[in-house]
Amino acid sequence: MKLSILALAALLACGTANAHAQAQPAQPPDVLARQAIELMMQALQGAIANLPLYAPPEIDANGNIIIRRLNPPRNTGQAGPPKDDGLSL
Repeated sequence: MKLSILALAALLACGTANAHAQAQPAQPPDVLARQAIELMMQALQGAIANLPLYAPPEIDANGNIIIRRLNPPRNTGQAGPPKDDGLSL
């Protein structure tokens, strides 16, 4: 009984999806390719905009290499990890 209900639901879903696909006019492949490339370019621009920026490395008096971050991470409102004071009981 459950199997027949699931099969009927699957057939109805396929019919609805097929009717929706037929209702939209088919676009030429070059238009679809252009849209896909534009979406990928937007995603790439967003990824590049979120890359952290760093200052040139500096060497301090002790020989440590310091690389300072120019754009600190945004505060997302989430609490960071709990501070460990080194004590354990």
